[in-house]
Amino acid sequence: MQIIGLFVGKMAFKGLRLLGRTGSALPGRVVEKLNPQFLPQMLAQLPQGVIVVSGTNGKTTTTKLITKLLESQGLRVLTNPTGSNFVRGIISAVVDNASWKGHLDYDIAVFEQDEAHAVHFAHVVKPRGVVVLNIMRDQMDRFGEIDTTLKLLQKLASAATEFVVLNANDERVDTIE
Repeated sequence: MQIIGLFVGKMAFKGLRLLGRTGSALPGRVVEKLNPQFLPQMLAQLPQGVIVVSGTNGKTTTTKLITKLLESQGLRVLTNPTGSNFVRGIISAVVDNASWKGHLDYDIAVFEQDEAHAVHFAHVVKPRGVVVLNIMRDQMDRFGEIDTTLKLLQKLASAATEFVVLNANDERVDTIE
């Protein structure tokens, strides 16, 4: 089923690109429906695991910084450069970067993740590390109260298997244990 999902996802990318589209979410959505286990099975190939970056602001910049730092150390880093930071966007990034035989030629992944979707992602793939940036009011219309976002990020942080990096300058993030 893994190869079938990968094939369908890659064909979705080809079709979208023929139409002049990037396809940062649709291929992942299709693959997720075909094979809900696609993501954990594929990411299990990465010897250094997965790092998730989340928070209300700064995810893209921080993800790029971490990626460049790891690459400067000789690691091959899989990431989601399109900014499609829901789980389906991560699946699309994996489909796009996997070989047709299902091989990921990477050492580690660094994924920017939306606060709510990061919790879902962490249920499916246990991240090695989590970086929690901040909780700002400017985007609270997506999830309601700041306390709701704090609880989501606490759940994400507790899912890390090896390390958590917290922004101690954010008084809310500083309360995460």
